[in-house]
Amino acid sequence: MKKKFYITAAIPYTNSAPHLGHALEIIQADAFARFNRLLGKDVRFQTGADEHGLKNWETARKQGKDIMEFLDANAALFRKLYRELNVSNDDFIRTTDRKSHYPGAIKLWEELVKSDDIYKKKYSGLYCTGCEAFKAERELESGKCPNHPTREVQLVEEENYFFRLSRYREEVARLIESYEYRIVPEVRKNEILSFLRIANDISFSRPRTSLPWGIPVPNDESHIMYVWCDALSNYITAVGYGRDEKEFKKFWPADVHVIGKDILRFHAAFWPAMLISAKITLPKQLFVHGFILSKGTKMGKSTGNIIEPFEQMKKYGVDLFRFYILGAMPLESDGEYSEDLLKERVNNELVGNFGNFCYRVLNFINKSFDGEIKGIDKNEKVIAEINDKVEKVKQHYEGFNFSLALSEIMAISDLGNKYFQESEPWFLIRKDREKAREICGLCANIVKNLSILVQPAMPGISSALQGQLNLKNLKWKDISFNLNNHKIGKDEILIKKVEDVQEAKPEFPLSLKAAKIIDVRDHPNADKLYILDIDLGDEKRQLVAGIKGHYSADELKNKKIIVVSNLKPAKLRGVESNGMLLAGDDGTGCGLLTVEKSEPGDKVYFEGFENAAKQITYEEFAKLSMIVKGSKVYFENKELKTDKETVKVEKSKDGARVR
Repeated sequence: MKKKFYITAAIPYTNSAPHLGHALEIIQADAFARFNRLLGKDVRFQTGADEHGLKNWETARKQGKDIMEFLDANAALFRKLYRELNVSNDDFIRTTDRKSHYPGAIKLWEELVKSDDIYKKKYSGLYCTGCEAFKAERELESGKCPNHPTREVQLVEEENYFFRLSRYREEVARLIESYEYRIVPEVRKNEILSFLRIANDISFSRPRTSLPWGIPVPNDESHIMYVWCDALSNYITAVGYGRDEKEFKKFWPADVHVIGKDILRFHAAFWPAMLISAKITLPKQLFVHGFILSKGTKMGKSTGNIIEPFEQMKKYGVDLFRFYILGAMPLESDGEYSEDLLKERVNNELVGNFGNFCYRVLNFINKSFDGEIKGIDKNEKVIAEINDKVEKVKQHYEGFNFSLALSEIMAISDLGNKYFQESEPWFLIRKDREKAREICGLCANIVKNLSILVQPAMPGISSALQGQLNLKNLKWKDISFNLNNHKIGKDEILIKKVEDVQEAKPEFPLSLKAAKIIDVRDHPNADKLYILDIDLGDEKRQLVAGIKGHYSADELKNKKIIVVSNLKPAKLRGVESNGMLLAGDDGTGCGLLTVEKSEPGDKVYFEGFENAAKQITYEEFAKLSMIVKGSKVYFENKELKTDKETVKVEKSKDGARVR
């Protein structure tokens, strides 16, 4: 029987669209899952969505949506991200799943009660709404949470259930120090051991009046389970805890949890203590990655440096995006995301080295030997060097050091290139055809081995390369030098050079997107205002628009318009508006900016300018001068357009201002 291997990624909080950090973690977890499948293990790869909590509840209400409608849309975005990243997860559990998740979370709470580790007390503490967690003063920087510096920390006084973390801190520390619960990298191990020395009991519930959305506490529906017993329990509920004991025994304990450093404390202190209390075996190891930074700083809406993963995949391709993400993350620190660095690494390492070697070899075999591999050069030095590096690649994959694993793979490709170049089979073939054939045979085996080694990082390129070799589904055990008497398939260039990243364009203060109006309602407090529900492709929003005297509700429905998506939310006569549609206003009439071929979410821009991401106020917007000429919109003589068409203006005369 195959050896089971259970790997989990942290379940993201779904109050907004996925960002680059989510892509980083799921790519790392997927690479490790794929590596273990290559080793022949029975891998179960779990992720999902953390869907309870105050932020989800409040965000849904602000958008005027039913809570499950809101969560369904955001969960779909994460599923889409994983699908487009070619992630091989087996399951996607949602904490709102009453059949799969609720029974296990409730059972875990009840087991903690049996161990006398849950008690109730009144509490006063500092609460970060961004983390949805209480903070000690020593954790704050200048009175703010370091992970959410733009949010005010609130003083909360209430009666909560608590978990006796202090009872288990010494035992958890002992298990971590003895590597029974292994934490990678070592710097994170030392960090959590320092925390455990002073760890106190933790709040484990909140009153329903403060937290209306979540799993009710067993036997006390006036309280809602806090995130620790709800979200953390997904790792066991996903494999049957509380509902399928046979499945649970098969997969638990987890072989590895993959998480970010900002949730280390929850997974390395709270979670093992809870498991010990509930008499559940601990997971074997915890891999903790750093942040992926942009220009040296953590990405966020407040800093305006968010990089969208969907856009990057579309621009560079999934496998090149995965390759750069994995290679950019040092094991013990943060990594940097830069399109310039991505281009440089892809062009130098993948195109100039890896892709060049594979194409040269397979193309030469097809042209010179009709695609047939017959004979393999017994160059012991080259084979020994490559075998040594293959072992290092394996060690780096096992140690979660994906950056070094990729460096060693590129070094193997470099060795192959050097051997092929120095052997010069194109000259040798004239005087010793068989020796030239054997050289190509050895090179073809190097290509085959490379196709296996890169599979965890670049599954698409791996599959394409194996297809050119006329092979498929190779495993780690197939890394060898015995591919002989075999006919390869058609060779093709695997990876094309990434064009130079264009010089930075001047910034246009607005983030403009195409949107589709899906519903129109009268404003309850204003005769001239409509409330619009719009589709922005990856999200839906509510706008308040003063166009009631110019368009009927029927005229507006299904119309594709242009929306300012980075305008600071504002309440108009008591109703919140998250953005603003654009229209031409000539003083007598008002006409919408519209598109026909473009889809919701498509970028709208003035040629030569880069749209901004940072939120702006209406006052800042009002300073811009966009003019209508010939039913088109211009800014500094540049035309407003999408990649598919020019934006048109309805009804407005030349000289109208865009408002």
